[in-house]
Amino acid sequence: MKKFCVLQVTPTEPNPEHVDFFSNQKECDFFFVTHDAPNDSALKYCPNTTWTDTRNILASMVPKKYEYYAFVDYDYNFRPLRKLGVKEQILEDLNEFNPAVLTYYPGNGMVTPFANNIEYRDSKDTSVIPFTHCGMKVVHHSLMKWFFPMITNFGGGVEACHLFNILEIPFLRHVVCSHKMVYDNGNTDMEAPHNLDGAWNDYRMNEMWKWIRPAFKKNNIVDRFAVREEHKLNAMLIKTVFQKIAMEQNILPSANKNKTDYFDKEIIELFFDLSHERFANLEVDLHKQLEKVCDKDIKIINSILSKVSFSDLKTTDNPWIPITDKINSQIKHSRKITTSECVAHYQQKNNNTLFINSANIDNRLFEYLKDKRIAFVGPAPYLKGSGKGSIIDSHDVVVRIQHGIDNNEDYGSRSDIIQSCLNDNYGPPLVKHLENIDEQQKPKFVICNDTASTLLPNGQWGFVDIYESKFDSLGIPLITLKNEDDTWDRWALYWEIYAKQHAEKFDKGVYTVYSANFNSGYGALNMLLRYPIKELSVFGLDFYSAGVPQNDNGKYTKEYTDTYGASGTPNGPDKVLHDQLSQMMHCKNVLLKDSRFKLDKPVLTMLNSKSVTKRIEDFILLPKFKNETR
Repeated sequence: MKKFCVLQVTPTEPNPEHVDFFSNQKECDFFFVTHDAPNDSALKYCPNTTWTDTRNILASMVPKKYEYYAFVDYDYNFRPLRKLGVKEQILEDLNEFNPAVLTYYPGNGMVTPFANNIEYRDSKDTSVIPFTHCGMKVVHHSLMKWFFPMITNFGGGVEACHLFNILEIPFLRHVVCSHKMVYDNGNTDMEAPHNLDGAWNDYRMNEMWKWIRPAFKKNNIVDRFAVREEHKLNAMLIKTVFQKIAMEQNILPSANKNKTDYFDKEIIELFFDLSHERFANLEVDLHKQLEKVCDKDIKIINSILSKVSFSDLKTTDNPWIPITDKINSQIKHSRKITTSECVAHYQQKNNNTLFINSANIDNRLFEYLKDKRIAFVGPAPYLKGSGKGSIIDSHDVVVRIQHGIDNNEDYGSRSDIIQSCLNDNYGPPLVKHLENIDEQQKPKFVICNDTASTLLPNGQWGFVDIYESKFDSLGIPLITLKNEDDTWDRWALYWEIYAKQHAEKFDKGVYTVYSANFNSGYGALNMLLRYPIKELSVFGLDFYSAGVPQNDNGKYTKEYTDTYGASGTPNGPDKVLHDQLSQMMHCKNVLLKDSRFKLDKPVLTMLNSKSVTKRIEDFILLPKFKNETR
């Protein structure tokens, strides 16, 4: 076993100095991967990958015959400050301390106060500096499974480095920063994604911390330094705290020359709850963690999901957590899966208990819709100028989201059924509209798949069924998803779609923020497909143009906003949208597989595009934080 190997991610060629220092030496070897162009000497060519992806690939592919694995950015320049060369200095520090992790003092081009603190650098040979840069990390072989794979859930950048630092905390006295050599950042690329948008990096860091924080057992130490409650969710707080402690207590690294295995669960569990999904695959080979789940385990997943009933999902608390735990307890050959992956498998493979096959049916609506061709019409502005009004009106039944689009040529003229979420923005205007139209113009039904409608004076939520008596007085039945036992089938649909609160970046400083809910219009599509209809053709629903940031003119046709106000709210334009990615994913996995479902061609083309497919793949990786619903 050689002492160490150096692992490098590079665009096309490795750093020639690093090759000279480390390649094919008695004590060490050198390996690299490329991301911009193939290289015959590389372990692998990795196009369209993040920095984190490539680090994970290196960690999985490198031969497992080294005591230490040194991850070194290709643009780093080493400056030994003693008499030894670069390789010799690394060897000396490894032999002296036998550390859990070794790094070196930051130099020029490093964004850290330590880089400028020459007095501190020169005052000692080594120190414990929590949260050092991840561009230079030398990891003991026993901890490779602890640090890798680095997370990609949140984009695979600064937040993955931050978590690496957090995972060092159980071993801090053995995380050695040597002052005997400095590394300079020789190529600070200000066009790199992590340098272009500080606000986006901050968001990803905080989301990562929100995800891992419940597993960290020393929050009582960190939280004492929070200036306000929300400050506890700031990812940088833990860095500030541990650097403060290390500096004020002058914590110095300890040599541990007889240590052969740093992966001590008893020590680790003092700091982390290993039941958290981050640690689910600790005992699974790293290579397997980067692969798809094998066919044998897919059968196990599908077998368990086939036993999930509709009533299992009809709950106010997240049902996928125990279901995923059960699956992971039986998976034998692959990595464990996340709850989000579990949902994706369910949508794709389990058809018997889906909402469109299992939700309760209203007999009145059943008889009205049976064997009918239905047009569903939303307020998306792409229909303007389409001339599809006559096609819409040619259907047996026209279902319309709300009312108020006076454009028969493009949107059609009929409203046989009105779909409404019946919240405070939409319910009262709809009632007023229905009170003031002729009897022959009234819809046959109002349908609603939502639950909560308005906040009552007593502080309790009034549910959408509070409108029943009002619509009855107008001679219009209201069809909801409420059951006789006061449960709501909407709960099951919520968990089936699995909307998540998150943000998406489209350009520098340009984001869309999504809430953990889906649109009532999309819920109505699922509701209608529960009935024995012949066809459901959808017009004017385009997932808010796939959730790309826009003004209200890009979300709704003007006639609609004139009726209901900007964004349907009294507050004007708003980039906070219902989660579009969860709906697009569900639409592809469930609705489009129903032969009765016909999505308008422009929307179908968008949904099947490479860009949306990639966005959905990234979306699946995101955790869901809101694990309850009304």
